[in-house]
Amino acid sequence: MGFWSKLFGAKTSTRNLTGGSPYLTPKKDPIDISFATKFTQKGGKFIYSEDAKTSDEYFKLILEENHWKNEEILCFDQNLTDRFHLPIQSIDVDTSQFKVFLIRCEYLIANKGTILICNHQLMDFKLENLPSFFIVFSGLDNFVSDVSEGMTNLKNKYTDKLPSNITTLNVKNLSEEKDFLSYGNSAKNLYLLLQED
Repeated sequence: MGFWSKLFGAKTSTRNLTGGSPYLTPKKDPIDISFATKFTQKGGKFIYSEDAKTSDEYFKLILEENHWKNEEILCFDQNLTDRFHLPIQSIDVDTSQFKVFLIRCEYLIANKGTILICNHQLMDFKLENLPSFFIVFSGLDNFVSDVSEGMTNLKNKYTDKLPSNITTLNVKNLSEEKDFLSYGNSAKNLYLLLQED
């Protein structure tokens, strides 16, 4: 090895195996693909449907898979209770009697694979006081790249009053639960039902 090679290191190829330039930023996945990849890698169940009829069928399959009855579903959203023929609950209900919580979301955070929610979904409940299973219903217009964009959109959406109880839903990961650092983590078992139209 010559002097210059020792001083500056061996010459490296400027071409990578895929034929692209190492100086160009790598191509990013579309925002929805990025979210779905991260969400499912963490253990979330991502279900995509093209229309309302398919969403309704998937919803029934989720209930059948888990042996849940309509009376075991906690939901405060009038539109969702009407759509899925569920009893609507009052906000002073005992949440411990329910097995699953059905909500909409504010935004789907692509870079983390998490779901942004607030008091419009949770009311005044803390995550740890709600069922361990969540079914989140969303449309394609809820994707944002990161929490910062989600918070900006939240401020623009609720210009009169910023919501309270803003948090992100994380997927429950059994391997991480054994770590004492995750003690008290309020992660949930998540189903995301994403409907195109």
